[in-house]
Amino acid sequence: MKGLKNLLSILCASSLLIISCEKETAKSVPVVETAFPTAITANSVNSGGLISSEGGASVSARGVCWSTSQFPTVADSKTSDGSGKGSFTSSITGLSPGVTYYVRAYAVNAVGTGYGNQQTFTTATILATLTTTAISSITPYTAVSGGNITADGGASVTARGVCWGTSENPTILMSKSSDGTGTGTFTSNLTDLIPGTTYYVRAYAVNSIGTSYGNQQTFVAPAVAPTVATSEISSVASTSASGGGVISSTGGGTITAKGICWSTNQNPTTADFKTSDASLNILGANPFDLTSAQAQPITFSSSMTALSPGTTYYVRAYATNSAGTSYGEQVSFTTLAALPTISTTVITGITSSSASGGGNITNSGGANVTARGVCWSTSQNPVITGSKTTDGNGTGTFTSSITGLLPGTTYYVRAYATNSAGTEYGEQRSFTTLADPATVVSAPATSITSSSFTANGGVTADGGSPVTEKGVCWATTENPTVSNNKVTDGNGTGLISVLVSGLQPGQTYYYRPYAINGAGTAYGTEISVTTVAELPIVVTTVITSVGKTGAVSGGTVTSDGGATVSSRGVCWSTGANPTTDNSKTSDGTGSGIFTSTISGLLPGTTYFVRAYATNSAGTAYGVQGEFTTLSDTPVVTTSAVTEITNISATCGGNVTISGGEAVTARGVCWSTSENPTTDDSKTSDGTGTGQFSSSLTGLSANTTYYIRSYATNSKGTAYGTQVTFTTTSDPL
Repeated sequence: MKGLKNLLSILCASSLLIISCEKETAKSVPVVETAFPTAITANSVNSGGLISSEGGASVSARGVCWSTSQFPTVADSKTSDGSGKGSFTSSITGLSPGVTYYVRAYAVNAVGTGYGNQQTFTTATILATLTTTAISSITPYTAVSGGNITADGGASVTARGVCWGTSENPTILMSKSSDGTGTGTFTSNLTDLIPGTTYYVRAYAVNSIGTSYGNQQTFVAPAVAPTVATSEISSVASTSASGGGVISSTGGGTITAKGICWSTNQNPTTADFKTSDASLNILGANPFDLTSAQAQPITFSSSMTALSPGTTYYVRAYATNSAGTSYGEQVSFTTLAALPTISTTVITGITSSSASGGGNITNSGGANVTARGVCWSTSQNPVITGSKTTDGNGTGTFTSSITGLLPGTTYYVRAYATNSAGTEYGEQRSFTTLADPATVVSAPATSITSSSFTANGGVTADGGSPVTEKGVCWATTENPTVSNNKVTDGNGTGLISVLVSGLQPGQTYYYRPYAINGAGTAYGTEISVTTVAELPIVVTTVITSVGKTGAVSGGTVTSDGGATVSSRGVCWSTGANPTTDNSKTSDGTGSGIFTSTISGLLPGTTYFVRAYATNSAGTAYGVQGEFTTLSDTPVVTTSAVTEITNISATCGGNVTISGGEAVTARGVCWSTSENPTTDDSKTSDGTGTGQFSSSLTGLSANTTYYIRSYATNSKGTAYGTQVTFTTTSDPL
């Protein structure tokens, strides 16, 4: 069964193959007609086709194919314009200008490709395509460029090169080169350029359609140095002249500097002396050619100053631009001679009748110095028609001796130098000849006090020079000068009388009148004067160590008043303001501190004390001090015994000092024993101080008694000296 099935399958497949083969033989390629080319341009055209029969099978692709060779196929360039039967339009692009092409419509079905009839057309011609080569080998007058023609536009390139100008987008109507024909690269030389000018360049190519241009290039031709001529020198003086120049070409660059340069050597440059005149910016269509109507030659003037007289100079005009500096032809001139240059030397060696001067000639003025020296006068600005010296010739320093002068006189001096231009003078100097010292006399001092005196003198002659100052100088040492103390008294001659004050009392001073003139300082004879002494100044010391009969004080002599303190101490009294006529101490001499012991005082007594110091002016006292001695028992003396009887006697006493306290009791006391007291027999004879008399009664006859006076105060009882007596015998 399986074998049968396979056989049936083979038979069936064979039957289908036979049927299929019969159908293919009935089909054909499509039938197509090519449309006539229209809208022909340099690189495109329109065509198409008409499929009148699909050949029994569907048209799956259609279009046109073309080539520069006949009978193009779909293996060449083609369009794809849909499918199916009928007409279609095709757009052919990417063509080359001026080229003949062949075109056929085509249609594709399962059988194959059918082609229409062949049509032919030629594309339109256009301008050539090219680029401009970059500028190279640039000089002020030439450059190199060129181009590359990449397409001739469908027509032969019959001319090519570059064109250039000073405006953008130059054409072949301007300057141009001619560099062969055809496409490809070429090299062009640009000539007859103007330095310093900006140029625009384009390559060009000419075919039957016209002229085409490459991209624009630009460059600047380098400038060259300017062209300048030197003007003749004019207005020549001794130190100045005028020159200038003419710039006939800027060299294509802006003139940044112009002027003239000069030197005493030939061919000067701007490294020598020069002027710098205003910069110049030439305007115009062609700044290189200053003779054009747009820009004329530039004339400038320059002034040369600070020249040396009588000197030959060489001059050249110059002009500078970016390319450098150029010079005009050299001209020369000689400055006029000038007065010499001279200075006057400082005057030295001045005496009363002569001096030394001179001068220094630093420049001859361009002509020989034939005479030189100094001239002088008592009037300012002396000239050589007056007094003068003659000290040779030529330049340099010279010394002149000025003689025959008057003492104490002011002179004016100028050095001089003479050349062909005349006489020139140096600066004026002045000096005064020496004078004799002034004559000064002295006179004794007057109005002498403790702190001042009047010094006297006079100036009897000025010594030939005005006395500019006079007065008196003084010191405590001999031969005083004005560098010590001084008092001025005007100027000129005449009397001198000045008050010298602020002095110390009792001090010896020395003074001399003086006068100052041109010769110096003159002095009179020395006078000595001693100021009046004053009382010393003394201070009383505080009183200390006060006792019953003494105390301690003293003082300080702070100033001796200008005279030696010959004695000092303290004086005291029970009355105010004691003096040395009262009680006093003597405690040495001189200034300083001293201590005084006060003695012999009464107890309980008030005393007044002053320190004192004595010099030749008298005695001075310190401020008064006051103190009271301490209290004590009274002081009493016993009187002699009188009126002695056998039973009585008379005695008494004298209370001389109360002891500083009131005496409340007084009298005499007696006993047959020595040194009786108030505990023995006594009298009471009142109170107070002074003398008193006492009556002794109740005595025994022919008996020896001892008796003493007494006085009592609050401090106790004091006794007088003891006396003795013997009563008489009883009467018979």
